[in-house]
Amino acid sequence: MNMSLAWAVSRRKLHDEGFGSCQRVRILALAHFPNTEASRERIRALFHSPLGIYVSQAQREGCELRLEFDTASEDLAFTLRTLKRVLPEAHVEGIAPRVFAHRVSTRGTS
Repeated sequence: MNMSLAWAVSRRKLHDEGFGSCQRVRILALAHFPNTEASRERIRALFHSPLGIYVSQAQREGCELRLEFDTASEDLAFTLRTLKRVLPEAHVEGIAPRVFAHRVSTRGTS
């Protein structure tokens, strides 16, 4: 992974980074493979691993695999560790709080 896994795992308080008030976290990852058969095998392994339940989107184009994970903020460290183990080719492109539009629009009305 090209992001600092140690940074995400070692954060004692994700609240400092804006994750404390959210319950869901969105992780975007990208992986490149030497050929299409390798990408097929890796996505198969991903969906048969414990990490498969967190995948909210997966898009494979040739040798490239784009993934989006939707996880609870308390499962962030587990998700990143498991991603590194199951799909070591993956590069995490971003981690952000999951925002649901219907919840944001109704907060100010009550």
